Amino acid sequence: MFKITRNLLVVSILKKDTIKENLNNTNIIDTKELVFSKDYIIDNLDLVSSFLNVVIIKREVNKVSIRDYSIISLIIKIINEIPSIEELYIKPDKQVNYKIFMELLENKYLKVLEVYDIPKYLLERLDLNKNLVVKTRTEIFFISQFMSSNNLITYSDIYYKKSININNLFTEEDINDFEIFININNYLKVIYLNKFSSSVLKYIIKLLSDNNKVNIKIVILEEGNNLNDIYHSLNNIKLDYDKYFKENNIKFKINYSLEFKRKNLFKQINLNFIKICILGVIILSLTLMGLNYYKNYTQASDIKKIEAELKNIIKQIDDEYDFNDQDPEYDYIDGVVPKDTTTTKSNYVSSYYKNYDKVFDTLLKINSDTKGWLTVNNTRIDYPVVQATDNEYYLNRDYNSYKNSMGWIFMDYRNSIDVLNQNTIIYGHNITAGIMFGTLRYTMNSSWHAKTNNQVITFNTINSAYKWQIISIYKIPNTTDYLTTSFYTKEDYQNFLDLIVGRSVYNFNQNITTNDKILTLSTCDNRGQDRLVVHAKLIVD
Repeated sequence: MFKITRNLLVVSILKKDTIKENLNNTNIIDTKELVFSKDYIIDNLDLVSSFLNVVIIKREVNKVSIRDYSIISLIIKIINEIPSIEELYIKPDKQVNYKIFMELLENKYLKVLEVYDIPKYLLERLDLNKNLVVKTRTEIFFISQFMSSNNLITYSDIYYKKSININNLFTEEDINDFEIFININNYLKVIYLNKFSSSVLKYIIKLLSDNNKVNIKIVILEEGNNLNDIYHSLNNIKLDYDKYFKENNIKFKINYSLEFKRKNLFKQINLNFIKICILGVIILSLTLMGLNYYKNYTQASDIKKIEAELKNIIKQIDDEYDFNDQDPEYDYIDGVVPKDTTTTKSNYVSSYYKNYDKVFDTLLKINSDTKGWLTVNNTRIDYPVVQATDNEYYLNRDYNSYKNSMGWIFMDYRNSIDVLNQNTIIYGHNITAGIMFGTLRYTMNSSWHAKTNNQVITFNTINSAYKWQIISIYKIPNTTDYLTTSFYTKEDYQNFLDLIVGRSVYNFNQNITTNDKILTLSTCDNRGQDRLVVHAKLIVD
């Protein structure tokens, strides 16, 4: 018999003496109380299911209660075809068997299932395959406070429990029942530890770890517990189980009482303020670092564009240069030509070295401060040299006189290219990107300064072409004793020559006298704490 009461359909077996004589008389069907024989249902399952579906929809039924164990499997087959049935209550106090379980597994619509009992392995499989909450009525009797305080009466209570409270220290019974709970439960998310004990916490963590539980938060109550013990225990446990906590998302939280929060409000505000300040400083630092990086990048790009433009100027002049108009490669000091030196034309050399008038006329139109061009072999140092009325201007300006923190290669304002001083000094920033004097550091490498062709520097002025033989290379803490341009006496000059040669990291075996004129290249090193210096003497080829 299928009997409808409000939104509930109750299915039960009628005794033979209660069956109406006019059962098969279709003219008097009552849709609130339908009766079919079991054989008829089996033979006409689809027809009965369709008919019941229409009645159920009309009566707005969404629950079914089965009163007799022998018809459970058959009735589940029917309700499996009825989408509007969301809750099923199996009333017989018997455990669900495998046949019934397989029929339940076919259902796509049930949201709530209540049974007397179901084996654990079937419940777990049903839980994995269905979006279904299973309730059991079997009472599980425990003597522990843990089970009773958390109202864990039935198997389904244990299986579906999402949060538990631990209000007392564990007794032996609590330990046994808690192990049963952890083994059965599949939904635990929060453990409230209201009565703190270091040994209980360690036991809980070990049990969670042994059962590979994941995504659990342990909330510890501050009120009534020793906060120092809590902090100490948490630190030790985190050290022992750090990997497990990280891989399985096990988290801890301390619930502070209102009284504690009131007492520590000012302290907490100060702490939060400090945290915000630190965070602000970090964000500001990162922002400034980003801006500085962007600034350096754009300024380095500007320098490289100028380099490319200068090389293009040299190339254009070189393309226009007449081979037959070449001058001798070097000018000689005091017009003295060595006896073993020929005055015949040399092989072709780029106008970069030869056609000075044309090159420097073009450069002077771009920047009237241009005084020469410096080249150091096997480095990126290949720049026109400028000179201002002080040694500050070109520290932060490029060749086009635009502001640029990377500056340009410039000659000491005290020097003169018309009459070379005893010490001609050229400065440049040590830029990490390798521009300006950023590659002057190569000169410190033995593989660089031991090569003869690297030991000659070219510094051509707008007046003459000059070659300079390196006599000393060294690093020294920030000092100015090598930055004198002219000396009053030969003795002072000789002392200077002895000083700079004595500092050299490599013996260049050069004879230096007070008749020689020196070229000095200077840049910073070690974040401005030191100086990297190269000295060379003017030579005659």
